[in-house]
Amino acid sequence: MAVVAAVGFGVISASGSERAQAASPAAYSAKGFDTSHHNAHPIQWSAAARAGYSFVFHKATQGTGYRDPKFAGDFAGSSRAGLMAAPYHFYDSGSGSAQAAHFIRTARAAGYDGKRPGQLPPVVDLEKIRGRCPAGVSNAQVSDFLAKTRQAFGVNPIVYTSKDFADTCLRGNVSALANSPLWQPRYQSGATEPAPVGGRYWSIWQYTETGSVPGLRGNVDVNVYKGTLTQLRRLAHLAPGSGAGTAKPATPSTALWPVLKSGSRGVNVTTAQHLLAAAGHSTTADGIYGPATRNAAAAFQRSHRLTADGVIGPNTWNKLIRTVRSGSSGSAVKAAQAQLAGYGNRIAVDGAFGPATRNAAIAFQRSHGLSADGVIGPKTWNKLINGAKKATWPAPAKPAPANGKLTQRQALAQLGAAGIKAPVGRTSLEGVRARTIQGVIALKKKSGCTITITGGTESGHSTRGNYSHANGYKLDLRTRDEGRCVTNWIKTTQRKGAPRGNDARWHGTLNGITAEYVYEIPRNGGTHWDITFI
Repeated sequence: MAVVAAVGFGVISASGSERAQAASPAAYSAKGFDTSHHNAHPIQWSAAARAGYSFVFHKATQGTGYRDPKFAGDFAGSSRAGLMAAPYHFYDSGSGSAQAAHFIRTARAAGYDGKRPGQLPPVVDLEKIRGRCPAGVSNAQVSDFLAKTRQAFGVNPIVYTSKDFADTCLRGNVSALANSPLWQPRYQSGATEPAPVGGRYWSIWQYTETGSVPGLRGNVDVNVYKGTLTQLRRLAHLAPGSGAGTAKPATPSTALWPVLKSGSRGVNVTTAQHLLAAAGHSTTADGIYGPATRNAAAAFQRSHRLTADGVIGPNTWNKLIRTVRSGSSGSAVKAAQAQLAGYGNRIAVDGAFGPATRNAAIAFQRSHGLSADGVIGPKTWNKLINGAKKATWPAPAKPAPANGKLTQRQALAQLGAAGIKAPVGRTSLEGVRARTIQGVIALKKKSGCTITITGGTESGHSTRGNYSHANGYKLDLRTRDEGRCVTNWIKTTQRKGAPRGNDARWHGTLNGITAEYVYEIPRNGGTHWDITFI
């Protein structure tokens, strides 16, 4: 792959014998930009591609521990839009080797390997931090970073830097940069280009930090490439062509997948947890990527000879998914049903692939241009997991008034439409208020959690006060197993109030419905959430 890099950049910047070319930025046909979490999101990548921008660099990491929260999504989005893309690392404190290891792990987890069509070489950003050189930076440390990154991805990394950084932070010793293309900033107007570093001129010029790019709001760093678009495409492992950007969107075998890691939550996490269980790695499908899920993912990765970092990225997804069809059963089917329910399908997540699940799969496939055979294989999995789930769940055609009462059947129908299972045990919903059911559906939507109702209007609850279970105002929810997701959401997002007796209490609103959450700990056991919807 190093030969590929030489073909793409060698005649421009690697020989060290180039002459300055005093052309204005407008003279260069290949233009791009760079992004990080500092840019306003969401970004309309297709608009930038249609406007003629062909490449983009995304901030991935900094130092030895920071990951840009927008990197994985931005990298996936720009790649799907046909922009040539690559990650960059902002060099900070820590050894060059340790920073490289952190960068490599993060880039790989997002689907970057430096070799796929449309992927440009990785980048290290060498610049001062608040006017000072990064702690411990030296030519030797930068050399370690570049060597480790080169070994991991098979191409010479690009170096973003300036003559000032080279002279002051590297003390003029830039031998480590000898094989790396240079990306340099200079923001003055006119045709004045960046000063050479070690006698070598730029391959990519960042000529403004206040540019405007269609699809992005606010100021944008804009760049030009000194070579031709054909040279840039060759560097990104693409066939020559006059069109902007990269190849066609990747097929599922090379498709980009979302990255799940500690702190992630939602339907995709629930799906991964079900798939891990299907592979024999026990974890609770609560939609929260906690230590147990991370450990299960790492164990799965080790058993499949993957990097056991506990982060579920493209390589792990491709091993996790398994084809399910009519007659299939188990946790893998639950994973597929959880996804289909997230798109508004009225199906139970029960692990049995019956007619309802097949019909939902066929409808999804038809709406996404897939072969509508009702079999959930790799292509359908990729569309399900990468797609935008519905922000809301279907509401009843004629919702009952706020103080209206529902029959058991009506309540179960509304819950089922929202992907909430029927209550457990002897729980009854006969005579529950419509507003109470609307409130618990809003809770599921807001929290992204699996909801398990353990108490409703059945006898046995306290009847004191107007806002009682018997009057249809209250529901009890499980706190253990999948209920831990609800517990975490309430305690971290809702307003804590004065306790009710010895029980902790929180308050909030759900789509205009007032909710009081009491963490009820009965003397005879059976801790649960006692929630009043008004």
